[in-house]
Amino acid sequence: MNIYLHHDAKALARLVGATHPCCEGIFVGHGRLAGRPLASFADGNPLSEEWMLDIELPGDRIVCWSGTLADDLFGDDPRTWMREGHDAFRAFCDAAAPTLLARQRTLAFRPHARHVLSDVQGCMNLLRERDGQPFDIAVGPVDLLTPDMVKDIEDHLRRIIPTLAPRAAMFLLHDAAVGDGDRLVPVPLGQGILPRDLVRGLLRDFAPADLPVVLMPQALDEQLEWLDQR
Repeated sequence: MNIYLHHDAKALARLVGATHPCCEGIFVGHGRLAGRPLASFADGNPLSEEWMLDIELPGDRIVCWSGTLADDLFGDDPRTWMREGHDAFRAFCDAAAPTLLARQRTLAFRPHARHVLSDVQGCMNLLRERDGQPFDIAVGPVDLLTPDMVKDIEDHLRRIIPTLAPRAAMFLLHDAAVGDGDRLVPVPLGQGILPRDLVRGLLRDFAPADLPVVLMPQALDEQLEWLDQR
C-alpha cells in the first residue's frame, strides 16, 4: 500500500518561513515514499466566480472539490444536482482542460455528498464522459456519506469501494464522526464510524496494489495499525 499524508500547507509554510502558503494542503509520501509529493489540494468552490487555481502547485495532480451552487461550500442547494449545477460543472471542465493539457497537469475532483459529484454514479459518469481528458477523481469514501446514511454504512461502502477504488487516482482514507450538525466530522482512521474489517477486506479485494492512500497526519501509528501497515 502506498501511503501519503495530507499535510496542512499553512503549517508547512510556517516551518520554512514562507509568508503565504501556495495551497491548502499537500499530499506527501510516507515511509519508502517519504518526501515525494503526490498532489496539492486546492480548497474552495470551483463553481464560484471568485475561485482561482494556481496551475503550478506541487505534484502532477491538483485535487479540488467538484463544487456547489450553494453560497456555502457545504451548503444544501438542490440546484447543484440538477441541470444548472451540471451545466456549470461541465463549463468549468471545458474551460480548464486546455490549460491543464498545456501544463501537463491533471485535476482530480474530490466528490462530496453536497457537491456536483455526489455519488458513485456521478463519479463514473465523469470518468466515462471525460475519458482521455486531464481529469480524474480522488475519493474519500466518507465524503460521500451524510449522517442519515450512517445506519446503512456497510451497504454504501460496498458500492463505493469496489466501484471506485479500481478507477480512482487516490483514496483519501479518513474516518468520520457524527457531530451535532448535518455533516460528518473528519477524524483519523479508527476514531470514527468506519468498520475496520469491512474496509480492509474491500480494499484488499478491489483496490490496485499501487493505489495511493492518503491519511490524515494525526495519530499516524494508530492509523497504520488500523490498516495493518506497521
